[in-house]
Amino acid sequence: MVGRETRLRAAAGVSFCLLLAVCAAPATTDVRWVKTGTDDETISRELRDCNAQANAALANERGINQDINATLGGNWQFSGTSSIENQSMGAQAAGYADQVLNNCMRAKGFTKES
Repeated sequence: MVGRETRLRAAAGVSFCLLLAVCAAPATTDVRWVKTGTDDETISRELRDCNAQANAALANERGINQDINATLGGNWQFSGTSSIENQSMGAQAAGYADQVLNNCMRAKGFTKES
């Protein structure tokens, strides 16, 4: 039992360090979406549409995360990894929403300009 607990704590420590490294990474610069022949109003409208899709995807992922937490949250609390797991799921959901936004804008023919 002591060996298993030590391994769990070590794994939690490694996960925490990786999470800190990801969170401490420099923030991304502002992204400007461009498409030849489009004006600012069109870009804003298309970006609003894609942001709505990304927000819907994020809400869906958060719902899934709540279900996962309801099922496994007690185990995570017992092992002391609850906050790490919740942060990880939140980061994953945000990454997915960002991917939905990017895919939507690219499907509309836009490209990123940093």
